[in-house]
Amino acid sequence: MPRPTLLLINKFYHDVGPAGGVGRYLVQQEQDLLARGWDVVPFAMKDEHARPSPWDRFFVKARDYSRPRWTGGAAGDAASLIWNREAARRLDALLRETKPDVAHLHNAYHHLSPSILPVLRRHGIPAVMTLHDLRLLCPAIHMLRHGEVCERCRGGRFHEAVLGRCVKDSRAASLLAAVETANHTSRRLYRRTVGRFLCPSAFYARKFAEWGWPADRLTHLPNFVDLDAWRPATAPPGDGYLYFGRLSREKGLVTLLEAHELWSRQAAATGAPPTPQLRLAGTGPQEAELRARAAGLAAGRVEFLGPLAPERLREELVRARFTVLPSEWYENGPLSLLESLAAGVPVVGADIGGIPEHLRDGVDGVLFRSGDPVALAAALARADALPPSSREEARRTAERRYARASHMDRLEALLREAAGLPAPS
Repeated sequence: MPRPTLLLINKFYHDVGPAGGVGRYLVQQEQDLLARGWDVVPFAMKDEHARPSPWDRFFVKARDYSRPRWTGGAAGDAASLIWNREAARRLDALLRETKPDVAHLHNAYHHLSPSILPVLRRHGIPAVMTLHDLRLLCPAIHMLRHGEVCERCRGGRFHEAVLGRCVKDSRAASLLAAVETANHTSRRLYRRTVGRFLCPSAFYARKFAEWGWPADRLTHLPNFVDLDAWRPATAPPGDGYLYFGRLSREKGLVTLLEAHELWSRQAAATGAPPTPQLRLAGTGPQEAELRARAAGLAAGRVEFLGPLAPERLREELVRARFTVLPSEWYENGPLSLLESLAAGVPVVGADIGGIPEHLRDGVDGVLFRSGDPVALAAALARADALPPSSREEARRTAERRYARASHMDRLEALLREAAGLPAPS
């Protein structure tokens, strides 16, 4: 029987820097499917970190949309963001040579654009897509407006993103993103091409259905964690707790600093032992603001660790008393949460998006009202008082719900179903 072939589509073909958790997922997915007897053909952007591939001659010119610019090719970048003709041409040539059985799309918008979708349809390639974020619904991705959860664009009212300057606080950038979203929405490009959408959280499946996407094509498939790479420590935890991830506004880190200060002052006022040190690992656009705020705190200790290599991050994680995920946007299935559980570290999580469905309050973590520093301070104190059994329960949760092999079993079955391929013998 010939080996099945997967077309793996994502704007990045690596797990470095901005590729983030999606990049880590993609690399591991490719490894596992190759081991299961698949051939994998990547299609991505040819940036400086792109991994070598026999197919990288078909990769698309790299474009940087992280900062808006208005000169030096800006018009060409804007046009490509909405409809990248180069991506369509190169994908067409790749498909003529490889003839894959099925395509799996991750984050294809912006750098590849919806121009690739009619190409897939023309070649008769069935497609599944993982919904890692809310970009197909919200021009600004995060469904936030001035720091508050916002669903004003529902029903195709994408001009609301322009009115709110929701993208980079720029009316021009917001207009471009709104046009991009309106284009693929009005033409139903994703709905016509993708046969099944995979949702890492049940919350995302419900949210897309609420916004009119076909519920029978939304499948809840939780993310996975590598249980061998992320393991509990044998030594007792240290004297700090940890946030690791992007330092950006939607992550709720200003609220975290306020809560840490409040908790520290409460402990000092009652004669309780000093609170653990707060450590923040990562970098991002809010880093300078957070460092300035932390320097001005009258009580409590905060340390910025910067971006950490995987081994160094694991060392920090396993010695943390607990981790904290104070998000103020609709999180999906955060890998930082799953990695914490796999390392046997309880999680303090905001009750927003998909976070609550991954935690058992008082067992392997603590939940609190998102955006509320008083509630977060109380949650931090509760987490610090959890019994040692909470670390064992955290690991059990990861083993029971997020094992890598179980995830790949289900993903492979969904890919084979989409392609009309029989189950492996």
